[in-house]
Amino acid sequence: MTPERFHLLFVCTANICRSPIAAELTRLKIRTTGRSDGSRLAVSSAGTRGRDGAAMDPRAVALLRSLGGDTAGFSARAVTAAVAATADLVLTAERRHLEAVVACRPASHSRVFTILEFARLVDRLDAGRLTGTCVVSRAVSLVREAARTRGLTPPGAAGADDIPDPYQRSDGEYRACATAIDRALDRPLRYILSEPA
Repeated sequence: MTPERFHLLFVCTANICRSPIAAELTRLKIRTTGRSDGSRLAVSSAGTRGRDGAAMDPRAVALLRSLGGDTAGFSARAVTAAVAATADLVLTAERRHLEAVVACRPASHSRVFTILEFARLVDRLDAGRLTGTCVVSRAVSLVREAARTRGLTPPGAAGADDIPDPYQRSDGEYRACATAIDRALDRPLRYILSEPA
């Protein structure tokens, strides 16, 4: 039975740059598809060393606003076992974040990937194996197939699946971070959000 909602959680270190950027870029893609069931995809973020209530980095805010994002009401939080337990898919900025999430919630292992690892696995899977027509069933199917493909795919080289932290670096580093995230999420979100034939 397909659940009512699918929760996608992004995780980085402090939950003030990479993970909120990824979450808002995802929300933008959901909004631009105009799918009536897009609201069934819940998107949030957290940090392995997140400080509850912290504001988003100002340059991340400026970048997202320049892209049409909505940063109002953002509040950082720490990832905990309880937070991880609510997620149907956890995408992390770096391998160390993945390891931290799995350490606090071992049962989530098959649903936790780095953003770049997930993109690499989705690129390799047979889209014909995806099932369902609503966004939730497509998302559940995509996670299942990515987990299956992970077992058949050699791991990436050390650091290859990490998105560098732009915090307190140049505006160009923030743009590069957002571009890397956007490109990595493009195909997975297209598979989830594409209209059924």
